[in-house]
Amino acid sequence: ENEKVAGAEAKKAELEENILAAETALSEAQAVTSAHQTELSVACAATQSVLAEVARAREMHKASDEAQALAQTDKDALEAAVVGDFEKLKSGDVGDATPETLYQNLEPLLLKLDLDTSLRSATKPALLKAPAGRGLFDGKVVEELEKSFATKIEDLSGNIADGQPASEARAAVVTQAEAKVIEAESVQKTAADVLAASRAAQKEVQATLKAAKSNLTEYKPEYTKATEARDQEQEQVQTFMDVNAASFNALAAKVSARKKKAMAAAAAAARAGAAAKVAADAETADKAEGATEAGAEAMATEAAPVDSADTEAA
Repeated sequence: ENEKVAGAEAKKAELEENILAAETALSEAQAVTSAHQTELSVACAATQSVLAEVARAREMHKASDEAQALAQTDKDALEAAVVGDFEKLKSGDVGDATPETLYQNLEPLLLKLDLDTSLRSATKPALLKAPAGRGLFDGKVVEELEKSFATKIEDLSGNIADGQPASEARAAVVTQAEAKVIEAESVQKTAADVLAASRAAQKEVQATLKAAKSNLTEYKPEYTKATEARDQEQEQVQTFMDVNAASFNALAAKVSARKKKAMAAAAAAARAGAAAKVAADAETADKAEGATEAGAEAMATEAAPVDSADTEAA
């Protein structure tokens, strides 16, 4: 019977140890999962950062390319106008078109030129006149207008030439940013895979813990049955001890009360005896003192006649 109980206790202890081990493993797995979650969050933030960087780089590169393209378009249009509509109005050889139509075609391009107010206001009247009808001032306006076309075309050509290396540099920045995105996304994917693996491991540990608890729950009836007789005996012993301890305590209380009463009586008797002894000693002392006084008086009486005879002889 004792072996059966010992085996049941050992089995229960083993099952409880399995639960404790599973709980420890789960706590560790949760810590690992939390750490990997943090790593993934950091990786996601890094990816978002480089994505924003590449977006800015692309936007700058796009704006630069658009500016370059616009400059090239303006340059081409101005060059075409110089040899086209402007040349026709300047020379007066307008062909089948009217000067007004040619000027309307040219007018949007004139807005792109750096003209002062007086020159801009004098442009149309001068160009609409035939060369023979132009005065000195009109001729000067046409001459300045031609110089403005040349200056603007030269500026645009310089901007286009200068912008090419900058455009290539911005393209390189975009390429570098895109490479960073690829690297960041790779790190993020790795972190996500590791987190998924740790979560899967955590689920397995949770399943192990659940199974361990279930095993203990299933074993409890068998354990109760195996230890029932021992528990009953222990309960009986405990009951016996409780009852007898209560009786002993009650008896001890009674004995203690009696002992206290006897001790009090003995103390009272001792005090009474001491008082009687003191009284007896006092009486004895009084008697002794009386006897001493009586003896002294007798001796005095005996000595008195002697003293008279001596007086008479003298």
